[in-house]
Amino acid sequence: MIDYDRLSTPPPRWDNVLFWAFRASLKLLLKIYFRLEVQGAPPAGGGYVLVANHSSFADPLLLGCSVPRRVIYLMTETVWRSARAGWFFRWNRTIPLSARGGNREALRAAREVLKQQRVVGIFPEGGVSRDGELMLGSPGAVSLVLSGGLPIVPVGIVGAAQALPAGAGMPRPTKVVVRFGAPITPEELDALGGDRRARLQNATTLIMQRIAALTGQQAREDVLAAAEKQAAADV
Repeated sequence: MIDYDRLSTPPPRWDNVLFWAFRASLKLLLKIYFRLEVQGAPPAGGGYVLVANHSSFADPLLLGCSVPRRVIYLMTETVWRSARAGWFFRWNRTIPLSARGGNREALRAAREVLKQQRVVGIFPEGGVSRDGELMLGSPGAVSLVLSGGLPIVPVGIVGAAQALPAGAGMPRPTKVVVRFGAPITPEELDALGGDRRARLQNATTLIMQRIAALTGQQAREDVLAAAEKQAAADV
C-alpha cells in the first residue's frame, strides 16, 4: 500500500538537512566528472512543473542538481519499487505512477505538492530514449500536471545520452548542459483551445517543441506532421 499522503507532505527538517548535504556533494561530483553547466534558471519561487527530455537514467540527478529547490518527481511504479534503488526514490518522495492507469491518488498527491508552492518534475516522453533523440510526448504524462493552473518550465538536457546512455555500465566523462526555457503560462495553454482531447494533444506538442528548441533537436511531433503533409501532397 502506497502512502501518498506521506509522499505529498513536506519532509521534516532533519530530512531536508540530509537531502541538501547529499545534493551539494552530488553537484560537486557532477561538475567535476560531467563538467555540468546550467544555462538559464527556473522561477525563484512558487509552485511550477518541470518538463524535460529523458535520454539517460542520470537525468533526474542532473536536473535535481540544477534547480535550487527540492524536486518531487513522478515516475513509473515498477522502477519505484526496485529492490536496488527503491529506497532512494522513496526517500526523495517521488510519486509512483501505475502503467495500468487509475492514478487518481498519484495525481492528487502531485497537485497537493503544487498547492504547497513546491516543484514537481516529469519526463513527458514517458520513458528513456534509447538513441538520445526525442520521442513522442505522452499526453497521459502531460495530463497529470496540465490542470494545475501553474507555469510549466521546459528543460533541455544535452549530453546525458553520451555521458550515461541506456544500457551503459559506467558513466563517461562527457560534458552535460542543462538549459531552462521560459515558463509556459496557464494563459498560453488556455489559448490552445479545442475540446479536452485536442487541448491535451496541443499542449503536449507545444511542450515537446519547447524542449526540442532547448536541445537543438526536432520534436518528433513535428517530424510526423511533416511526413503526413508530404504523404498527402504525394497523393
